[in-house]
Amino acid sequence: MHDNHTRVLACILAAAASSALADIVRVDEFDSGMFEGFQDLDIESFDQDVVRIFDGAGSVYSTASGGDLHATGSWSFMQRVSSYEGTHMLGGNYGIGYSFDSAQKSFGGYFSSIIDNADGEIRFYSGEQLVGTDLVHAPTDTTWAWNGWSSDQSFDRVEIDSHYSTRGYLMHDAIRLLSTSVPSPGGSVLAVGGLLVLVRRRR
Repeated sequence: MHDNHTRVLACILAAAASSALADIVRVDEFDSGMFEGFQDLDIESFDQDVVRIFDGAGSVYSTASGGDLHATGSWSFMQRVSSYEGTHMLGGNYGIGYSFDSAQKSFGGYFSSIIDNADGEIRFYSGEQLVGTDLVHAPTDTTWAWNGWSSDQSFDRVEIDSHYSTRGYLMHDAIRLLSTSVPSPGGSVLAVGGLLVLVRRRR
């Protein structure tokens, strides 16, 4: 009997440890000196290389081998979208990932879709460990939507996919980072690693 209780307790503790991932909350638009508007990238029209961004403090890449990054003023596929601000935005025919040279706690930007599938998914990583995931709002009516997140744990990489077959064709613009958390407007705690969903409201 004692052995059974010990095994049950061990399973409970293991499950608790596995779910001790970050709380990632949606946040309103924030300002940051770590800002990327894709205006002056060292990039070809369709580029398969890893490209340095954030004034050399991070990189952007395609999540698929042989995938292209495309920095342009507008891009037409199922509809045409023009940059949110400035002369350029960033897109790709596959998912897009961002890696950071130092740990971050907040990430945000504007997103739009040039396919007939709205929205997508963002995944936050610390090294190879998945920190959390959430929905990316990306409208199909040629407008842009702000998406911002803040985490109680640091992350050094995010990857963003659409719901299209190749996971591409979401447009990115005005991306920014912070190494500190941004106060939540009091909404929801998001799905954490696919394991936990809570609602938190301030009274």
